[in-house]
Amino acid sequence: MADAMASMMNQVLELRGIHFSYGQQAVLEEVDLSLGKGQFLGLVGPNGSGKSTLVKLALGSLLPDHGEVRLFKTPLHQFRDWSRIGYVSQKANSFNLGFPATVREVVASGLYGKMGLFRRMTRKHWERVDEAIDQVGLSEYGHRNIGRLSGGQQQRAFIARALVSDPDLLILDEPTVGVDARSTEQFYELLAHLHREKGLALLLVSHDIGAITAYVDRIACLNRRLFFHGNPNEFSLRRQEVLTAAYGHEVKVLEHGHEPCSTG
Repeated sequence: MADAMASMMNQVLELRGIHFSYGQQAVLEEVDLSLGKGQFLGLVGPNGSGKSTLVKLALGSLLPDHGEVRLFKTPLHQFRDWSRIGYVSQKANSFNLGFPATVREVVASGLYGKMGLFRRMTRKHWERVDEAIDQVGLSEYGHRNIGRLSGGQQQRAFIARALVSDPDLLILDEPTVGVDARSTEQFYELLAHLHREKGLALLLVSHDIGAITAYVDRIACLNRRLFFHGNPNEFSLRRQEVLTAAYGHEVKVLEHGHEPCSTG
């Protein structure tokens, strides 16, 4: 009983009885999902399963038809402390490589929400920017134009941008799209390191079931509704059953850096 109460008190993100539709098309039905302080949750599922919609609901850019979203135990419509949440999107497919900004300038933009858009950056602010860049292993690239970095390095820069305001929750929506396999594995290693060293709560949306299972401590499998929400060991024992139900056909999972592919 005490453990259950402690778990409730430490909730960072809660979605309760969530229903959402685009017009007449139901996207999410009766979804109950939670993320506790310091947990690393991997959210998996097929294309069109509602994963990105769920992220938008968690970030307040969409509102559910029914159900409730809470951030740090606060109902979404009352939540104001957005600097506690860092967000990394599917940048790789849409980033303008000619954008005239250095890595330091891109990372510094992550402070604007906390300090105000028109406040002047102080020495302390720039020190925090450099700390965030160092945390993701890009110290030697701080003054380089971000468009000259590799896809994996750019994603590290965007993680630094999300980290610079010292968030308690980091949400990443398919962050390795367009990134090569070697950089993807290094990216997951970085997330695992940040999770261990900073005690961040992380929500990672990915197709890469085989790889992320090795890094996260919670797995949720979504396709309009939740088919699984638990620890990786239990998921591994039930993986074929869960994925067949969620994907609607038998699925073969290739380990480390490969997406699941159908076997029939």
